[in-house]
Amino acid sequence: MASLVRRLTWSSQQRPRLRGSDTTPAKEGLLKKKGHVRRNWLNRWFKLTPSGLHYYKDKETAAMHPTKPQGSVQLFGCTVKEDLFQRHENVFTIWSADGKDYHMQAGSKLEMLEWITAIQKASKEKFAERRLTSVSDVPQEVHEGPKGHERARSQSSDCS
Repeated sequence: MASLVRRLTWSSQQRPRLRGSDTTPAKEGLLKKKGHVRRNWLNRWFKLTPSGLHYYKDKETAAMHPTKPQGSVQLFGCTVKEDLFQRHENVFTIWSADGKDYHMQAGSKLEMLEWITAIQKASKEKFAERRLTSVSDVPQEVHEGPKGHERARSQSSDCS
């Protein structure tokens, strides 16, 4: 039982650490988050930053230790939508690319829609950032085109 408890709790070394530039939030606020283990709803302070969606125990903890969130949600490849199947109102769910689902409850319908929009925008920006990085990392070859014109051609298998 003790080993299970150790595996379920985060040590300070396992918690994600943010760099200084990653702590400036695009949006922040109080949401209720449904737990993954106990499945109860707890108030958490959320910060949406360029590196992801990070949550803290409360606003004071976020202010005192901005680089040590309690947990993070990776936004690259995530899907976020209003969750109409929950018993509570103003609930939205984030399905991350690694298969985890995160249920959050906002204080109002408007606040929920603002969070959904902000997270979708951040996810798209993260996707575009990764796409640009992966395309720029592909080595370029110069091929001779028709009538002696040279053109750069990517070795990637992407058609775009």
